[in-house]
Amino acid sequence: MPLLASWLRIGSPTKKVDACSRSSQDSLTIVEKADILQSQKADAREKKVQWLVRSIVNTHTELLKLPHLRPAPTINKLLGNLVAICSEIHDQDIVDKVLQNVSVQAVLPSLRQICAQSESCLELHWAEHILEGQTQQEVVERLESFPYYENYEDLTRLEVCSILSATKKAPRQVAFIGSGPLPLTSLCLLQALKNDVAVRSLTQPTTNNTTATDNAANQEPIVLNVDYDEAAISASLKLSLALGERGNGMEFICAEATSASASRDLSEFDVVYMAALVGVTQTDKEKIMLEVISRMRRGALLVVRSSWGLRSCLYPEVDLATETLLKRLEPCVVVHPYNQVVNSVIVARVR
Repeated sequence: MPLLASWLRIGSPTKKVDACSRSSQDSLTIVEKADILQSQKADAREKKVQWLVRSIVNTHTELLKLPHLRPAPTINKLLGNLVAICSEIHDQDIVDKVLQNVSVQAVLPSLRQICAQSESCLELHWAEHILEGQTQQEVVERLESFPYYENYEDLTRLEVCSILSATKKAPRQVAFIGSGPLPLTSLCLLQALKNDVAVRSLTQPTTNNTTATDNAANQEPIVLNVDYDEAAISASLKLSLALGERGNGMEFICAEATSASASRDLSEFDVVYMAALVGVTQTDKEKIMLEVISRMRRGALLVVRSSWGLRSCLYPEVDLATETLLKRLEPCVVVHPYNQVVNSVIVARVR
């Protein structure tokens, strides 16, 4: 029986298998699967890049076919989709591949120009619509029904916080270059400077009181709106008057960005804004900024609207870290929103 058992291996101990060991075939399978997965991820990323490129280029093509850029269902849908696409958050590799794509590079200058013109048309359309209100209350209601009103409030809040992080006191006099026909930023800023508790607390003197300090603290805020377009200034002035008390503190001049200081001394302003649509290229913007800050006082703040990521398809990105600008400006704050706010914010102090 023991011999039979030996033959049949009956009752013999079971051979132990090392749970940690893997055959070479299993190892090869794992490596192959990893390679396949990595390849699939790379393919998915490349498809995403190509889809983004096609979406941006095709939207530009469709926009060129339109007879005008005034608000209408077709252009509203095209631009709405474009803003949504460009507001998506992607890693830097995908963004670089999209922006460096030859087809995207070819349409960017034209696309930004179309976006700028359509934004001006949208603002003028809404300014006219708001001014059709029969009462002050109706004017206010129409103003607040503007589709992007909340975005302007959010952007202004970001900008006010950025300004307050760079200065010990809230500004009382602000100039906005490139205010347009619907000066929502100026109106939102004015309300914040008048009514926001946190902002108002920074207007109170923190050291020994002096007549000058008291006067500055008690001074009602002023926002000077500057635009080269007479129609824009006319519409925004009428709107300001129609808003009654809410428009108190709004002032207007029609002038080019580089000659604004010829009409009004910019040295009296604590903060000067430069809108996103002022200047098309980095070179243009740098030239305008140098002219503007040459008329500002030392220590005053320049607020520049910029962009980042794919949002730079809509607005040009601004670089303040150039050798020429750094001689005149001290960059203080840069904010890149990740929400529905499209514009980035740069705050710099005049040297």
